Amino acid sequence: MLKLLFVFICSILILNACNPASLSEQIIGKEWQVTSLIGKTLNPNDMKNGLPFLNFSENGKLFGSTGCNSFTGVFKLDGAKLSLNPEGMTKMMCPGNTEQDFLDAINQVTNVKMDGNKLNLLNRSNTVMSLKPKTK
Repeated sequence: MLKLLFVFICSILILNACNPASLSEQIIGKEWQVTSLIGKTLNPNDMKNGLPFLNFSENGKLFGSTGCNSFTGVFKLDGAKLSLNPEGMTKMMCPGNTEQDFLDAINQVTNVKMDGNKLNLLNRSNTVMSLKPKTK
């Protein structure tokens, strides 16, 4: 009987250890660099002000950079559903199309999915933006 109880307790501990962290635990509090926008891979060498990034705060606040302008806003994460709402942004003139592509992608996001350490922002099942944690 004790062996059976021991095996049962060990099984529960192993299963709990294998459960991945929730999406919010995986994404909140990290800076996420954009690696691709609407199917286009971004080259950091082409970005004078660095790659666009997002940072999700615990209080539902969102901030980041388009690769040119900084912005703040809010986000709502409910399971795998995600809505992003950038509300305020600086107004510097930006070369190229990256900023507009970024803003177009943000407005299409409806879902989120983790793939290893890669964060994919989706419009239903289509990836509109891929991000990776910023390394220091």
